[in-house]
Amino acid sequence: MSFPSPKITLRRLGLRPRKAWGQHFLLYPHQAQRIVAALDLKGQETVVEIGPGLGALTVFLAQEAGKVVALERDPALARYLEEELFPENPRVQILSQDALTFDFRGCRGEAGRPLTVAGNLPYQITSPLLFKLMDEKQAINQAVLMMQQEVGDRLLSPPGTKDYGILSVLIQYHFSLERLFSLGPGNFFPPPQVDSVVLRLTPREASPPARDEVLFSRVVKAAFAHRRKTLNNTLVSRAADFGLAPEKLRAILVALDIDPGRRGETLGVAQFVALSNAIGGGQLE
Repeated sequence: MSFPSPKITLRRLGLRPRKAWGQHFLLYPHQAQRIVAALDLKGQETVVEIGPGLGALTVFLAQEAGKVVALERDPALARYLEEELFPENPRVQILSQDALTFDFRGCRGEAGRPLTVAGNLPYQITSPLLFKLMDEKQAINQAVLMMQQEVGDRLLSPPGTKDYGILSVLIQYHFSLERLFSLGPGNFFPPPQVDSVVLRLTPREASPPARDEVLFSRVVKAAFAHRRKTLNNTLVSRAADFGLAPEKLRAILVALDIDPGRRGETLGVAQFVALSNAIGGGQLE
């Protein structure tokens, strides 16, 4: 099954791409097939598709997956998918729902099998959606997601680089990441002003793990609160927020061989884990 031109379909439906929702529709079937092929589906998986739009990915997912749950925020597009593209396909469920409010854990059903996630993410929801996937990673087997190149660069960035930040640390803690391929603006209608990249995210168990992941997240966010300031002026100055005296927090940093004069963006994921575990214990073990 192929999909018709987005321009023709939108015109027929009397719709226009919603800029506020970041709607950019994939033009070419072979690019959609590349994304679906990257999932390496075996015919039994439940795939949650985020933002199916006009069904560019959905038509191929429906051929390869056991079930597709497509989350489309735009009611008009959801109706098109349900009434015209998949009117009697028991393997495809169209939900007019924001992915940010979707219950991924509940979608696993009685079998409890982890979900596969796919989608072309609008820029506006990319970061909050990634945070949601972190929270629900136990329900997920893998995610193959298309996003703006700059966001992908941020996720993949190593310590000490300009793109490395809160999202980099947290996503690298929760997932293994793989860059699959990039797509230029000409692959979409309307064309965005930037390139896009497709990444694979595979949930992982950090070693060593953060004993308190909420605290871990708080420590990371505090360290990046002011990028140009040192840990002395971010973490240590806010030691009371973690129930410690400044001298105690400074001693923890030194004992971990982390110079308090360093900036947060120079610390790797493992160092943040060690730091949060030490802060949580109030001392080094």
